[in-house]
Amino acid sequence: MHKVPSDRQGLRVIDPDQVCDATAVLADEAQLQHSATVLDALGEVNRLSILLALLHAGDLCVSDLAVAVGMSDSAVSHALRLLRAHGMVTAHREGRLVRYRLAGGLARRLLEVVSEEAVAPVTLHAHGHADPAGDKAGAS
Repeated sequence: MHKVPSDRQGLRVIDPDQVCDATAVLADEAQLQHSATVLDALGEVNRLSILLALLHAGDLCVSDLAVAVGMSDSAVSHALRLLRAHGMVTAHREGRLVRYRLAGGLARRLLEVVSEEAVAPVTLHAHGHADPAGDKAGAS
C-alpha cells in the first residue's frame, strides 16, 4: 500500500513506489527541522569557524575563541548562544572561566567531513599530537 499523504491524494503521480519511498524518508519532520538548523549553522563562516576550532583544539573560552577566529568577544558570545540553543555546543565552568565544547551528534559528524576538505594538516600544540583530521589531509 502506498502512503501518499492524504492532503496530496488525487494529485498526478508517475511512479507511486518512488513517491511512497520519498514520502517515507521525509516523515520525521522534527528530525528534518533539526538537520536543517544544523546545516544552517554550519553554512555561516563565523559559526563554522567556531565549531571547527572547538572540534580540533578542544574546549575554549570566549576570549580564546575570539582570538582564534578573528572576531570580537561579543560576536563570539552571540554565536555561541545560538549554537548552544540548538544543542551544538555545551558550556562548563572551570573556576571563573566558562569553556565551550562541541556536542556530539549530527554537527560533529558533519564537521568531521568538512574538516577533510577545509582544515589544513597541522600539529596541535595543546594536545601534543598531530591533529587526526590533519593527518588524513596530509596522507592524500
